[in-house]
Amino acid sequence: MKQPHSATSAGAQYIQAPIIQLTTKHLTELKTLAANAHNGRFRYCLHESHEAAIQEMIICLHGMSYFPPHRHPTGVVESYHMIEGQMDVFTFDDAGNIIGKTALAPIHASDENKVFFHKVTSPCYHTVVPRSDYVIYHEVLTGPWVPDYTSQTAPFSPAQEDSAAVDKFIRELNEFRV
Repeated sequence: MKQPHSATSAGAQYIQAPIIQLTTKHLTELKTLAANAHNGRFRYCLHESHEAAIQEMIICLHGMSYFPPHRHPTGVVESYHMIEGQMDVFTFDDAGNIIGKTALAPIHASDENKVFFHKVTSPCYHTVVPRSDYVIYHEVLTGPWVPDYTSQTAPFSPAQEDSAAVDKFIRELNEFRV
């Protein structure tokens, strides 16, 4: 089989081939890339470009990697399928009140009540919070990727640069009980 072509950009490596197959060796490499990234995350992009109709990625988070709460417009669907580790998905109303929390874990670690797949089909604010040192998941998002349109940051989100506000926000999420 022909080896996939890859190109690397900040925080991402694009893997392009007619057939893409990933192994545990790729996951080990992904963990190293995430551990060395300034924001603790790295992704393999399995789509050709931001213009692709389907944005498909294998994402690794290391440590406490913060994603500001965001939503996607009507017609944009996002799903997470766990590969390794554990993370929580929080959902919020427009005012920033937590309205849901879903704990995700890989299928092999899941009992019949554990969730390994999560899909957001309507515009609601959400974020992910890692619960293990490394989290690896498969994300699929309707494309094309248009910054500030495809992913709309919540007005109540702490800025990524404000570490004190981010820490406070994460503490509040950790205190939430369903």
